[in-house]
Formats: sequence, C-alpha cells, structure tokens
Amino acid sequence: MDFERERNLFVSVSVGTEAYKIKILDLAITAMNELANMAIENEPLWHPCIAGRILNCAEYIKKFGQVDSHFPVLPNAETYTNPLQTEAPRETRFLAVQPVHIVELLMNNDKYSHVLSNMVSKAKVLGVLSTQAQGDYNGALQVMAIEFHASSPLVRNRKCYLARYCRRLNNNAWGVVDVSLQSLFPNPLTRYRRRPSGCLIERFRDGLCKVTWVEHCEVDNSSVPKVCRYFVTSGHAYGAKQWLSTLVRQHERLTHIRVRRDPKLQLSTGEANLLILADQMMRNFWRNLSFSRKNRWMLVSLSDDENINKAIIRFVKEKEGRCPGPALVMAATIRIPASARRIFNFLQDENSRSKWDILSHGHVVQQTRSISNGCVLGNRVSILEVKSPEDPDRTVKTLLQESFSTSACSYVTFAPVEASSINMILNGGDSDNVPVAPSGFSILPDGLTGDEVSLVTIVFQILDSAASPMCFPAHSVYSMYKVITETGKAITAGVVDPYNMG
Repeated sequence: MDFERERNLFVSVSVGTEAYKIKILDLAITAMNELANMAIENEPLWHPCIAGRILNCAEYIKKFGQVDSHFPVLPNAETYTNPLQTEAPRETRFLAVQPVHIVELLMNNDKYSHVLSNMVSKAKVLGVLSTQAQGDYNGALQVMAIEFHASSPLVRNRKCYLARYCRRLNNNAWGVVDVSLQSLFPNPLTRYRRRPSGCLIERFRDGLCKVTWVEHCEVDNSSVPKVCRYFVTSGHAYGAKQWLSTLVRQHERLTHIRVRRDPKLQLSTGEANLLILADQMMRNFWRNLSFSRKNRWMLVSLSDDENINKAIIRFVKEKEGRCPGPALVMAATIRIPASARRIFNFLQDENSRSKWDILSHGHVVQQTRSISNGCVLGNRVSILEVKSPEDPDRTVKTLLQESFSTSACSYVTFAPVEASSINMILNGGDSDNVPVAPSGFSILPDGLTGDEVSLVTIVFQILDSAASPMCFPAHSVYSMYKVITETGKAITAGVVDPYNMG
C-alpha cells in the first residue's frame, strides 16, 4: 500500500470517531462564518485587480485572526519568508439558475468531479459526517481527499484533505465552504493549504442568482517553471475566476443545448450522442493536462528554442480514457504575443488549420457538421474532413473538434475518428465504445500583461505500439517534439502577422 492510500485510510477511519467529528464540525462552522463575511466585505479587506478582487492580508488578520491554529499568521510583504505564498482572489457572477442546483453540483461528488473536470483531477469522499434527507444539503458535512490541476502539465497538482460544509444561511442564500484539515491531520510535506474557500449563492431577482466565489489558500510555488509563474502566483491558474467561468460555461452549454424553443433546432439523437463523445474527448484532454501521480511525465529537451525549452512526455496505456492503444502524449507551454481571443479564433477556424497543423499542410480542410453549444462565437462541436490535394472527393482524415472560450480560458481540442464511427453516431448509434485520443490547446492570459500575451499549452498525442512505461521510442519522441515546435512557430506567425489570418 502506497503512502497516499495509507493516508486516505487513516483519515477515513479517524473521521468516524466522535472526537474528530466534533472538531471537524467546529472547524467547518467557523470557516462558513468567515466565508459568509468575506463574500460580502469590500475595501479595505479586498482590493480590485485584474483577477477580480484580491485579499489584503493585514486586514484579514485584523478581522478574522486564524481559523486554524496550525496555519502560520499571514505575514506582510516586508517580513514574508514562509515558503508558502498566499493566493486569495474573489469573483462574482450572475447565473440564470436556482441556487439549489449549484449547491447540488458542489455537494454531489460525481457531478462535481464531472462538471469541473477541467480543474479537478480527483475528488474522493472519505467520510460523511452529517447528511440530511435526499436533496436537502442544509448542514451536510463531508471529508474529502481532493486534487486540483492547472491548464498546463508543467504546473504540479495541488492536493489536500478538506472538510466541505453546506449551510442555508437564510431564505435566499446558501454557502458551500472548503477548509483544510491540516490542524487535525498534520503532514510536514504539505505544500498546499486551503483556508476557508468556496461560494456564497444568493437568490436574485428575475430568476437570477448571484454567486460570489472566494479562493483562499497558501501554496508552495517554488517548482512552477518561469513561463507559468506569474500566471499561477497571480491567481489566474486556480483562482475564483477560473471556478466561476467554468460554472457559467457549463450552465450556458446545457441551456444552449437543452432549451430550444424552435422545434426545428432541437438536437437529433445522433447529434446528442456526438456531443457526448465530444464531452468524453474534453475530459480525456484535461486528464492529459494533469501533473498527477498517475501521469508520470518526463522532461524532453531536443533544441535550443528559447520559447519551447521545456516539453514533457508521458506514456498512455491502452484503454486509458478510451485510448485505442498504447500512446505517447507530449506537451509544452509557450508564450505568444497576442490576445487569447485572437489565438482561439485562429485555431478553431477550419480555414486556417492548414497554416498551423503540419499534418494538414497542402490539404483542404472542410467543416461538414457544426453544433453550437454556447453563447460565445466559436463555442461548438465540429466534424472536420481533411481532403486529398490530388482528389478533393477523397477524405484523408476525419476529425472531431470541440472549441470553447470563457472569460478565463479557451480550449481547442480534436481527435481523429473513423468516418464509419461518425456516421454510426449521427445515425443514432451509441458513442460509448468509440475510441478517442485527443490533442489540442489550452489558451490563457499570462497573468502579467493583461491581454497582450497569452500562454498556449500544446498537447500532442500519437498511438505507438512500441511504447511502454519504461520505453519511449526515440523516433517517436523526436517526431512529436518537431510537431510541437513547428506548431508553436506556425501559430505565432499566424496570429502576430495580421495579414496571415485569412
């Protein structure tokens, strides 16, 4: 049994004892009171910034002291020598949804892990300390082992044990709060501590609800590579804006797909199944982005290219996330001097694909099916056909692509799929057994320059029957590295040169 499983077993057994239940409940109640206050306070506790609002640590100590005595007092900038840095942004958004639906999403672990899979690598409930009647989450308290990931595998995952507590604060407001259990289960190797974080959900007029998200933690960012450092330390990677933009995106996606007043616009069974396959593809892509214990990445450096000086590679076993065979995944994160929106438009447009996809150079790429799944232009699932330059009627390759953009990040993800499988799905067939091995891009602001420079993570996956966990064939590694470096250069040329966008 490995160390992590031992810790999980120890925590799950411990939380079942009455003494621990009382301590955890007391910690959770204190954390909820703090969250409820932090969600409504303004200056001087919160300062406006690019990421929304950021916490004034000195004011925080004056007002709240320490919710957990094992946490060190937050220092000021002049005396700060603790290796754990504070990140504490806040963000507010409005959604046309009932508050209880957001509460259920956060408290139901299966829904939480699925809907927020772009940030949640793992979420396991180790113990339920308090529960109510089914569908009533008021007073529900659970202990979890949780792991979060960023949109670049160069950034290590954050993991901790926490208590998640839900309470109805009044007739129109709910609170859901997380707080680290470091004080009860201390670990000297801890590099991530979650102070009271979560959201206040308030019923608003006209069928809206107001969601205020506070993300407050202490973390060791010393291992974050230079290219991603400010993106992480500024709160963009794991901050409140990321969480809320994901909630908004998922709500818009479901609303756009399911609520169609015009019967002519309703999805067919085949189109609905295609969206299910695209959703699976996206979750596989996010799994590949994770720097988790299961994803054993290795550093690759085959050139002196300053912009792509740190690529990483890992093995994917057959059937992992529907992968059709043994495969290799390589990833690199680069800076591109263009806005995230400009890069997203360039990558999702089939007319510009041959400019960056070296496997499509000289070919015509046609979009044969498109299903809009969001309010933002470009949020869609598409079927792309790569045509032979010699014979335009012959399809060389068929791709399934999903692209979407939020206020915090953008993604363009694609995977080759057999044309016969696409036809089967569109005719109403089940997509559950269709293999997908996604490649693609995450596109984010660098956190430093506003909207002038973006971080683009390029993820490329190939099937390789000769690969194994201990053997990465040299020719495959070299070919993948060449694809990533050339793709990075082509994207930069395409978005920086205004005459190369057509």
